[in-house]
Amino acid sequence: MQNEDDMTDRDRSAQAVPPRLRSVVRAMIWATVPVLLLVQLLASAGVEASSFWSQIRQLDARMARVAESRAELIAEPLWKMRYDQVTGVLNEIMHDETIAAAAVYDDTGVAIARVVARPSEQGVAEVSRPIHYSNGNMSVQAGRIAIAYSRAALYADAGSRLVLLLVVGLLATLATLIAMRISANIFIGRPLAAMMSAIQRSKQDGRAYPADVKSSNEFGQLARAFNAMQHTTSGALDRLGHMAAHDPLTGLPNRRSLSEQLLSLSNDAGSPDSLIAFCFIDLDDFKGINDTFGHDAGDKFLVHISERLLAAVEPQDWVARLGGDEFVVIRPEVSNAATAQAFARQLLDAISEPIRLHDKQVVPRASIGLAVRRAGDPELSHLPALADIALYHAKSKAPGTVAVLDEALQRDYRRRRDLELAVPAGFAEGQFEVWYQSQVDLESQAVVGLEALIRWRHPEHGVIGPGEFLPLIERSGNNTRLTRYVLTDACRALQLLAAAGRPQIRIAINLPPSELADHSLAAELRATCARFDVAPSSLELEITEGSLINNIASASETLHRLRRLGATIALDDFGTGYSSLAHLRRFPLDKVKIDKAFISEIPDSAEDKAIVGVIASLAGTLGLTLVAEGIERAEQARAMREMGVTLGQGYLYHRPQPLEAVLQWLERQAVPERRVIAESPSIAPEFAA
Repeated sequence: MQNEDDMTDRDRSAQAVPPRLRSVVRAMIWATVPVLLLVQLLASAGVEASSFWSQIRQLDARMARVAESRAELIAEPLWKMRYDQVTGVLNEIMHDETIAAAAVYDDTGVAIARVVARPSEQGVAEVSRPIHYSNGNMSVQAGRIAIAYSRAALYADAGSRLVLLLVVGLLATLATLIAMRISANIFIGRPLAAMMSAIQRSKQDGRAYPADVKSSNEFGQLARAFNAMQHTTSGALDRLGHMAAHDPLTGLPNRRSLSEQLLSLSNDAGSPDSLIAFCFIDLDDFKGINDTFGHDAGDKFLVHISERLLAAVEPQDWVARLGGDEFVVIRPEVSNAATAQAFARQLLDAISEPIRLHDKQVVPRASIGLAVRRAGDPELSHLPALADIALYHAKSKAPGTVAVLDEALQRDYRRRRDLELAVPAGFAEGQFEVWYQSQVDLESQAVVGLEALIRWRHPEHGVIGPGEFLPLIERSGNNTRLTRYVLTDACRALQLLAAAGRPQIRIAINLPPSELADHSLAAELRATCARFDVAPSSLELEITEGSLINNIASASETLHRLRRLGATIALDDFGTGYSSLAHLRRFPLDKVKIDKAFISEIPDSAEDKAIVGVIASLAGTLGLTLVAEGIERAEQARAMREMGVTLGQGYLYHRPQPLEAVLQWLERQAVPERRVIAESPSIAPEFAA
């Protein structure tokens, strides 16, 4: 019974010719039949035309012979004026249905006999012959005979034969069409339909189905080759399906499987109120592993992590690698959020066990974003995005910890997304403002510089600080646009400062890391300064150590170009992450800004005082000017002076303000004597720009 059902299904599949296959047969027929019909009709018409003209020539020759024979018969009667005999001869030839009329003319051209058998208006031709009389003694032209004959019968006969040929041609073409249809369907359509049916059934459920083709022609050979390929590749398809849904390195399910797993969890949950814990794991500083030990060791590291995650979970849990250093662990049922958080911490503990790479112990670190949702929650499919919000918080605030998604984090995420989407409008509507904070000579208290600080005056959220929106600017790819925006405003400010009698004040601009890889920055700076008629030496460009580390070759070239223009180069936030003497020696630096983290506890912190003292001694040896950031109390300023720090910046002197407020504040300050700080390095260009 099962075999009969299979046979029925197979026959039905073979008979159900897909539209695309039917069109192949139909296209072949419609491409062939019109040509066949046209060739047949042209050939028949050619044969018939040849026959018709042959009959015309035969008729013309016969009429010529009749005229010649009758001219001989009536020569003597015509000469002897026996006109009744002449008429009798003409009447005899009227029995020929082809002849329409005949006439005899004497030597003067007068018609002496005329016979008209039947009127004819179509296809009439005429033949004329002279009549010669001779009696032995003389030979004269006695007159001439003219015979009019009709070709209408030939025309009619040829037309009827053409119609007959057309009918026969159409019938032959129809028979050919039917034969081609049947043969094409048998030899082409059915084999193609069988193979297409097998392919479609294979696509539906992924199994291999053979094409049932019995013929021994090329299509039969093709079907047998197809069946062999189906048999050979059926296992490969299974392997490919597994590879498409799994990570090739760790063997874990991949990102493609995640949505299917979430849908399965939603459908298979015992109760819509059961809680699902979604852990989004990101390894901290995995790039450092690759850079230090190589990518092969990095792959080995990821395999170790995947094995530890599998060992740390229960059979009902689900572990996947989404790519790079991102993993996902789903526990389909937890009692409450606290239990889910404890589970996430267990995962962190399992990850944090040391791993040996190249005979060195490496302690992995990871951050986890945790989202807990009910199985019946419509946001279940959004769990990856929700957990990613928590992960972002953990990575930015406290790496190596578990961050649990809550309403506050979601509000922060929505605000961050709103601001990120509003960046283009912020530029278009001029919402970004450049504020300025003074730098002062710690000895004379004179204002020697201003630092340009960007603010965003958002129409809904008010004034937003750079710490919140600068990462969004970087993600949106608008770093260069913002730098050019600040540079333009700083040159305008320098122009106004010169007009206010403060030409000695420099303005410092912060350069993001991406700008150090842009070799067009120097040309842009020169052009902007020329447009506002200010000297590039009035600008100070601040960079961070992190940006130098990531772009050593490009950064060095860009900084040398800027230095040749006369701009001052300052190293910002010195000592906070990548401090190295090599950086101070390798790059063309003029100033070093001590991060406020080392200033805030001075003079109470002996450790911070020692660090600042070492930095000051180092700067003095290298001929660099020191700037202390974050000075808020007079005792901090006094301690900085005692340790040899030249310049200071902080709330003790001035808070960041818009340019108009800064200009008004400067008007109230005493104008110092025009001088250059003794400890400052020369800012003359090293080479001609």
